[in-house]
Amino acid sequence: QNILDKVDAVSEADAEWTGPYLDPENAARRNDRIYTTKGGFLRDLAEVDPAEFGVMPSMADGGDPDHLLALKHARDALADAGYLNKPFNRERAGIVLGRGTYSNRGQANVLFHGMFLDQAMDIVRKVRPDLSEDEIAELRAGFKKQLPPYSGEMVGPLTPNVITGMIANRLDLMGPNYIVDAACASSLIAVAQAAEELSSGRCDLMLTGGVHAQTPPQLYIQFCQIQALSRSRIRPFQKGANGTLLGEGVGVMALKRLADAERDGDRIYAVIKGIGIASDGKAKGLLTPRLEGEVLAVKRAYESSGIDPASIGLIEAHGTGTPVGDRAEAKTITESLQAEGAAPKSCAIGSVKTLLGHTKASAGVSGLIKVALSLYHRTLPAHYGVDKPIDAIADANSPVYLLKDNRPWLAHPDHPRRGGVSAFGFGGTNFHAVLEEYRGDFAAPAAPGSTQWPYELFLFRAKDEAALNADLGRMVTALRQGTNLKLRDL
Repeated sequence: QNILDKVDAVSEADAEWTGPYLDPENAARRNDRIYTTKGGFLRDLAEVDPAEFGVMPSMADGGDPDHLLALKHARDALADAGYLNKPFNRERAGIVLGRGTYSNRGQANVLFHGMFLDQAMDIVRKVRPDLSEDEIAELRAGFKKQLPPYSGEMVGPLTPNVITGMIANRLDLMGPNYIVDAACASSLIAVAQAAEELSSGRCDLMLTGGVHAQTPPQLYIQFCQIQALSRSRIRPFQKGANGTLLGEGVGVMALKRLADAERDGDRIYAVIKGIGIASDGKAKGLLTPRLEGEVLAVKRAYESSGIDPASIGLIEAHGTGTPVGDRAEAKTITESLQAEGAAPKSCAIGSVKTLLGHTKASAGVSGLIKVALSLYHRTLPAHYGVDKPIDAIADANSPVYLLKDNRPWLAHPDHPRRGGVSAFGFGGTNFHAVLEEYRGDFAAPAAPGSTQWPYELFLFRAKDEAALNADLGRMVTALRQGTNLKLRDL
């Protein structure tokens, strides 16, 4: 609903986050300052009650927030799939998450308790040689009281892979649990690994996705060093776009083999039909996207799915808003579709990053969730905030176009609705997935999204006037009996 309502979650960071780091004029030539504080921050959404999961509160205070937030949303994903309180074979259920191995709050806390305080006390000894060791020890203890706690019980949670280990422990999943780091493609590489566990027959249910729940200013410093961050807005595929903006997020999905989901009567949002993974090989630079690598990932996805790329109606692009990245990706998609005979302006293209920012390791899964829900609700969502698309998209013969407003996704007479999702990571790792709407016996009985529509047109048909009047009478009676009726029930 936030996507359809074009809710822009990118905003200025607060003063506590910014601290002394903002220096717009000099950040480009310094290696310890930033020139923007805009981002997609979780803020109040990053709330978890540790006791709800049987976890000590001290872990939340001094640890890495990724662990608890991933646990909460893994639980929620299992509940959404209908399996939180439903018996299933837990020995054949696992969890794989994408998660960047960046410095985090918990690791910084450990360093402050030890090395940083040691260095600070050495400085004190030099500038205040009159202080005794007892006074320095007292000063050190005063500093430690200001820090979040650190103890033996936090050693496990400060280990990156314990993110999935804790989920397996708390949700009693006995299949594989591990994290993968493929930079911005991490969460979709995790999806590929989870899909492999299912297709190989080793597991019957997998939770997968990605988490990047904290974006400290120190991470902004790195991106400011390469001038990758925008000084204004993040506008993928807009002419004159000047960079990306970082964001925070966690997304978890439940995957099953299609036949098993149908057998068990599960609600099915969408079906993953194909996955393609490739590397850039020898590119111009380690952080420079290479067209050939991106094209290869897209090609492999459609080859594995057996689906004609020309039948794709929606592409959720990696779409970071950097000029070089956007041009390379737009060329990848247009050339791949044109090579298969796609008609001009036959496929909508967009990026949810215009609303969320670039959520790093969880960016791919946010796009996958967006396309899955677009298929489920049969809706093409607008690409927010772009009015002058780059040439590869603006070209009248381009097979892709940008939507300014939401539109019903009309069915094609020859094939189901289909969408593609891309994620391209630093270091040249590329991913593309092909999704298709579910049209089987367990498709939603009512129009998805009907609980959100403010108005509805009702059409009545009957064999004669008496039957028509009877139907209308039942409708009037239902309306008079209650005010909480849902449109889909009517």
